[in-house]
Amino acid sequence: MPQQLLELGGPADAALIHIAPANSFPPQTYAPMLRSLRDRYRAICFPPRALWGDQTPPRELREWHVLADDLLRAFDRWKMDELILIGHSFGGIASMLAAIKAPERFRALIMLDPTILSREGLDWLKTATDRNALDQSPLVRGALRRRRVFESRDLAFARFRDRPHFADWPDEALRLYVDHGLRERPGTAGYELAWPVEWEVYYYSTVYQRVWEDLPKLEGLLPVLIIRGSASDTFDQASQDAVQRLAPAATIIVIEGQGHLFPQSAPDETGALIRSWLGTALSQ
Repeated sequence: MPQQLLELGGPADAALIHIAPANSFPPQTYAPMLRSLRDRYRAICFPPRALWGDQTPPRELREWHVLADDLLRAFDRWKMDELILIGHSFGGIASMLAAIKAPERFRALIMLDPTILSREGLDWLKTATDRNALDQSPLVRGALRRRRVFESRDLAFARFRDRPHFADWPDEALRLYVDHGLRERPGTAGYELAWPVEWEVYYYSTVYQRVWEDLPKLEGLLPVLIIRGSASDTFDQASQDAVQRLAPAATIIVIEGQGHLFPQSAPDETGALIRSWLGTALSQ
């Protein structure tokens, strides 16, 4: 099944924003963040293969270039150009790779706490890959421990509400996560994760390892905004400083007191920052 076009709000004839979600997160959880943009932009998403419904992870590991290629094919199929790319976490890297491959198609790139790990972290991943030891990765272990089946959406909401992972999420965002992150189990009662754990593990096992070589390619390519949560354990201060040296034209904004999931935990602040920056960057 090819990628489906998911509408996330905004006038049909408005400038296009594409949202690339973080690993395991339903695109609909970004709707509150987009609320302040809907009068001026049409937000869409072409979900990654994990949400296509008929795909299983390939046996051989492939880098996140596949995500970028899938996006470019979808834009071709739907005849879409002049897009603004917004990507969260690994969606930020997928968006960056698409912008590097075909910069003429895009107006701006916005990366929300992108998966730009330290060189030491990437070296560890490469070693673990070479040794077939990726099951030692904390992200992989955490994904494999995830509960996969729930009796009802209400019980799932109550369970998630008590989890530290979602502690600072507004109820609206968490409800969107439950409503769109769970699907009915075929042929039996209850609900299961719409984004299968097997795909979550696959994406964690294929973290893009040449990001530091690619970042300088953004210089002069298109307007770039990176937003980081000050408490993020994914895109930290050291990585921010290094990115600023490699891509000095990029604008980097820090949201104080927020972690990696600030698009969901602080949607109004994030949306306002994006709207303000776009108003300036696209008028130049």
